[in-house]
Amino acid sequence: MSLINENFSIALGSGGARGLAHIGILKTLKENGLKIGAISGTSMGAVIGAFYAADKLEDAEEYYRSMKVTDVIFNFDPIFPTSGLINGKKVIQMLRDVIGDIYVFDTKIPFYPVATDLDSGEWVVLQDCKLWEAIRASISIPGLFRPFKIKNRYYIDGGITNPVPVNVLKERHSDTKTIAVNLNLKPTDYKRAWIKETDSETGFLLNKFPRLKRLARRVGINGRNKKEKDPNILHVLNRTFHIVQYELAWRSLEFDKPDYLLTPNLNDVVFIEFHKADKSISEGERVAKELIEKLKN
Repeated sequence: MSLINENFSIALGSGGARGLAHIGILKTLKENGLKIGAISGTSMGAVIGAFYAADKLEDAEEYYRSMKVTDVIFNFDPIFPTSGLINGKKVIQMLRDVIGDIYVFDTKIPFYPVATDLDSGEWVVLQDCKLWEAIRASISIPGLFRPFKIKNRYYIDGGITNPVPVNVLKERHSDTKTIAVNLNLKPTDYKRAWIKETDSETGFLLNKFPRLKRLARRVGINGRNKKEKDPNILHVLNRTFHIVQYELAWRSLEFDKPDYLLTPNLNDVVFIEFHKADKSISEGERVAKELIEKLKN
């Protein structure tokens, strides 16, 4: 019996540029008549979830598909590091240009962006703020983006505490079938591909962003020296962040099991490679089509 006419909610996980797979997933589900009644999202999942909830997914797809490496560089605005290497003002401007100044509770369907409260260490669903504010808070990767302040509270990336927020939907929309999108590698692939990939991310980040590279050198963050055994600070921050997300994501999915789990295979997409949107979106379309076939049979 076909389940296409059921009511669904979807939890979109964190993953940087891999999160562009969410565009392909949401677009394909919509084209096949699957009804999404609510969305939760963390980090890049919050970004794409916001575009969908505000009925701006097509604008988001057009924006990201048109990105080149130079555009990626332009959208990162390095600062002298106080609490992060990147200010995030250019990201904010892009978000406001596309979705405007609407509040989170004004979206077309219920939307629950997740961030981490820097003081309490707890994950928080942001509601009483502008939509772009909630997104900026949710993408504040520690050490990379400055923490974002909303009403006297500082927030960092939601992936630190809730990388695939299925529990948010189960608490609020228990009458729907839950779909989760996890962009972390499967345990069998972890050491073989993921750890190797984080090494390349450090080099990619510094080599592709000349201004950031110069800034990094000023504060003692250099590319990894082959003669040195110890990893540099950026390498440590990057690897730690991904290990925490990986462990927490799979454990949380075991505890709050979704009805359907989608795991796009994007091992070779580095977290800032937004210029590879075609690849990430296509992979999202692929896994979504597999789910549609499963629901029809």
